[in-house]
Amino acid sequence: SARTSWLIAWCKANDDAHIKLFLDSVKDVKDQGRKKKQSGTPKETYYLQLASSIFSNDEDPETWLLFSQNPNVCFRLRKKYNEFNKALKQSGAGMTYEDLQKDPEMKTLIDSKLKKFPWWPDLHGWWRTNPAFNTALSSADPGQNFESAAL
Repeated sequence: SARTSWLIAWCKANDDAHIKLFLDSVKDVKDQGRKKKQSGTPKETYYLQLASSIFSNDEDPETWLLFSQNPNVCFRLRKKYNEFNKALKQSGAGMTYEDLQKDPEMKTLIDSKLKKFPWWPDLHGWWRTNPAFNTALSSADPGQNFESAAL
């Protein structure tokens, strides 16, 4: 939907905020060679900014009112993201979107599912290694380098 597209666009434009909202996993910090991002701003502030960005121009005033009062409703995407991941089974849970696209069978499966959930690649880039968002992730998933994480 247009609203989900606005959410993804806002997250891309507000990197620090989306990291704060979606957690900054220790693995991502190590892999990217950076420090964990800290913010003194409460998540609720970011939720309100996000809801305002998405719904301030909504055609339905009742929708704007609903989301301005409860902006956390925006984050039902996690459920759809995990439903998408279940279709990939364990073979794709920890791998990057780019690596998954290299396998013809996996590419076909993903491409077919993207028709109904086109935001998955962006969400997967943010959530694939974060068990708080990716419930299909397990300690045996490919793409995880436990040796470097232990060092």
